[in-house]
Amino acid sequence: MISVLTGDIVGSRELSSEKRTDLDGKLKGAAQHSGLGDSLEVFRGDSWQCLCTPHHSAIERALHFRAFLLGKYEIDTRISIGIGAVESLHREKVSLSQGEAFELSGLGLSSLPDHRRLEISLSETLEPSSLPFLNAACALLDGITSEWTARQSLAVALALTDDNQYELAKRFDPPISAQAFGKHLAKAQWKLLKHALESIQRGLSLILPPESEK
Repeated sequence: MISVLTGDIVGSRELSSEKRTDLDGKLKGAAQHSGLGDSLEVFRGDSWQCLCTPHHSAIERALHFRAFLLGKYEIDTRISIGIGAVESLHREKVSLSQGEAFELSGLGLSSLPDHRRLEISLSETLEPSSLPFLNAACALLDGITSEWTARQSLAVALALTDDNQYELAKRFDPPISAQAFGKHLAKAQWKLLKHALESIQRGLSLILPPESEK
């Protein structure tokens, strides 16, 4: 049982040349910042896929990934999370992997409406009654994050790595005061978001089997 994230860039054809420059590097940098590691692979120019561990953190890491892209580069992405079984796993080239998790993630992205940015699909072997609640959570997270400015997005991406606002304000680009940083978080409804993500993680940890240490 693994967690797979598949996504594509929103409005990729309309991106400026500056935003298109080193798009692979920007996506991989966002993956590193959000704790997704180095498994991210870019294909077809504007699509990407990566693994997520631990799998109960998939929604938080997906939101973190999107917030960093929006905040740092003003580039938006759709993300489909698939959690299920795996038949073959190639960590160095994820696109060569096969299994239920990859199918769920890919199909979820294909069926994601244009106005949505986040979706999750679970294996039928898991608790089926949980999926409607997770889908509702993703829809509400979509509603909150769709109103963020780039600066609010960056503040949230940084806040997901640490809780010391004084230090985080220094890492803002460009650096700002801790008070200004706090205002960005407040406008992004950070406290509500953090509570929601913590609750989602706890819920997922209850319905997902323990991950292999291999």
